[in-house]
Amino acid sequence: MAHHNLRDGDAVVTTHGFVFYVFGYEHPRDRYHGFLKYVPEDHAPNFDLQWLPVTWQMQGTTLLRPTELYSPQGYPRLVESFRNHYHEYAVHSEQLDRWMITIPRRLIARVHRPSRQLMRLERRGPSDPLEEKALALTDLLSRTAGISHAHLGVHGSINLGTHHEGSDIDLAVYGASSFRKAKAALTLLESRGVLTLKRGDRIDAKRLNRGVYQDEDFVVNATRLYSEIHTRPRTYRPLGPVEVECRCASARESVFRPAVYEVDGCREIGGDRDLDDVKEVVSMIGMYRDVAAEGEGIRARGMLEKVEEPGKGWLRVVVGAAQPGEYLDWTP
Repeated sequence: MAHHNLRDGDAVVTTHGFVFYVFGYEHPRDRYHGFLKYVPEDHAPNFDLQWLPVTWQMQGTTLLRPTELYSPQGYPRLVESFRNHYHEYAVHSEQLDRWMITIPRRLIARVHRPSRQLMRLERRGPSDPLEEKALALTDLLSRTAGISHAHLGVHGSINLGTHHEGSDIDLAVYGASSFRKAKAALTLLESRGVLTLKRGDRIDAKRLNRGVYQDEDFVVNATRLYSEIHTRPRTYRPLGPVEVECRCASARESVFRPAVYEVDGCREIGGDRDLDDVKEVVSMIGMYRDVAAEGEGIRARGMLEKVEEPGKGWLRVVVGAAQPGEYLDWTP
């Protein structure tokens, strides 16, 4: 069965039993870009990876989760493991000019969409306390923010049905406008004593999308509406590592993953390359979503890439290309 129109955060189980999350919104014709989340225990010996000391159960299969995958050290090992044992998943992307782990559409066995899982939970009712609290929190957000339940979903282990003690509530909000309303609602609910938002580090204090509700950790992130997905024929060519300082010209696309910050006035830190053509700083790392606002400064270390589409081209800096020392920071 062909699976079309999958979006960032949709969960996929393949015929090998691998569990992936779809990543972003630009994909090859016959496959999706994704990141590996769980591996069936009997496939684990084929991967040169370390595993968390916890297991998950899905339909009678024991799943393992790697301790880390997308570090400069871990990602090459992951690619090599797939190329050696499951070559269908590893492709050299002409668009990105690098080896990528992908999800071939023909190997997709099941899809778990956060929006549909929320609808299922609402129809059948909760089967455990975590599901009950997740439903209560989504209802609170819907009523307080004035957004439809159709613009909400449940990510993570609740979506997959693998949650257990210690799992959190991972919510999706569809659409930039609805997400901003949801964030305002979280602050209002905190002021009423209904929940507590986390401010333990600079990123949490800036994003205000993580917190505690009825003793359960939760996180709320944005997913594009289909009307917000605009794919274009582009190619990306890596030019080498770079560290830059820029001004954020627009953060309207930063709430999604990848997070796109439009920038201007970029200069190289510790170098003298002409970076006037750098128009974007793009984070593939989820925690750097929604951290810099228009008019603020952005400092970042990542991969300098040349972007080309018919009739125009520009440069971007990508944070999350499995390069050493990558980061994204902001200044007022």
